[in-house]
Amino acid sequence: MRHIQVQGSRSPFDGDWVYWSSRMGKHPEAPTRVATLLKMQKGKCTHCGLFFHHEDLMEIDHKIPRSKGGKDRYDNLQLLHGHCHDAKTAADKFAVAIPEIDEDYLNCNPF
Repeated sequence: MRHIQVQGSRSPFDGDWVYWSSRMGKHPEAPTRVATLLKMQKGKCTHCGLFFHHEDLMEIDHKIPRSKGGKDRYDNLQLLHGHCHDAKTAADKFAVAIPEIDEDYLNCNPF
């Protein structure tokens, strides 16, 4: 099959801009970034894997936070549910880098 059929009685005028944005990558009622990300993600949240609905709160997130050198480009952006974005942000803040252990220092200073 070359093209995906439009579901049931869907119409671009039915108000479901999430469905049409994820199909076409654009919609007059959707911000360009949101519509593009919906199409790239096939209508799903990258955090929980569930489909977005038009009543859901959607937030754009940087995969690598800008404070840590992440760029403001589509390959570093993802669209998340509002609560998924909160969970990811909290996890990002608590992610602690484990420093490398200096073996020579440990050999000289065992305690």
